[in-house]
Amino acid sequence: MNIESRTESAKGFRTHLIRGEINLSEIKNFLRILYLSEEFNPDLHVLWDVREAVFPEVGPADITDLAYFARVNWAEKHRRKTAVVVAGDFHFGLSRMLEQFIGPLADGRIKTFRDLPAAVDWLAPEPVGTPHSANE
Repeated sequence: MNIESRTESAKGFRTHLIRGEINLSEIKNFLRILYLSEEFNPDLHVLWDVREAVFPEVGPADITDLAYFARVNWAEKHRRKTAVVVAGDFHFGLSRMLEQFIGPLADGRIKTFRDLPAAVDWLAPEPVGTPHSANE
């Protein structure tokens, strides 16, 4: 499988990097296995880096199928944000379609980016408060 996964607990998210050719059913199978794993932590944000992915045959039906799978699992498995980082217009359009198909269930917690640092910033935990100096 062309998916590398790593958990970055200090940053509060898990990264899935896809390199090379892959189809959406392989991604669904990866997620099924992940969701059943003892290592799965639903409290971590997710970063999908698909900038090096090649989707040879992806159509609207494939996106709809993946979106349905995500919607079924979203409430149970996704309590946090999901960022998808893409390289080109085609992948950007596919990812935005996925966002729309998942719809209100995600409540704005899935977003597509063209820039990795922007995605990481969006996933960054909200600051709890700003310390004040004794002179203020």
